[in-house]
Amino acid sequence: MENNKLIFPVYCYEELVNHGQSQLPYEACGLLSGRNQTVQSIWKLKNELNSDRRFFVGEKTVNKTLQSIAKREEKVLAIYHSHPTTAPIPSYTDLLNHPDSEVKMIIVSYKTKNPLVKCYRIQKNSYKELPFLMEPLV
Repeated sequence: MENNKLIFPVYCYEELVNHGQSQLPYEACGLLSGRNQTVQSIWKLKNELNSDRRFFVGEKTVNKTLQSIAKREEKVLAIYHSHPTTAPIPSYTDLLNHPDSEVKMIIVSYKTKNPLVKCYRIQKNSYKELPFLMEPLV
């Protein structure tokens, strides 16, 4: 499968949106991992900044999470975070701090009544919106 899209099982998508809502008024953040561009696990991380404009997770927590992902024989597919009061568009800081062009960025916005989720590929401080697909419950 091409690396331009991400597939979300419905339960992972709902967990992602619920995580962001539970952290309001602050930004939520975490990792999505899986295989073949299909999300299999959501890793909710603590935003150590307690900020509504930025997120940060310490290196020790990130490394421990990456080890857990490797034990499941999954790979990091995306880094996600929320925008409590702004649109789901990457900020300059988001672009500057994104670590890997192969890892997608997911932003969940709570600016409107219904949360809006967007997926992006980040390359050289620019971004391109990518599709994501919802996998129905079977």
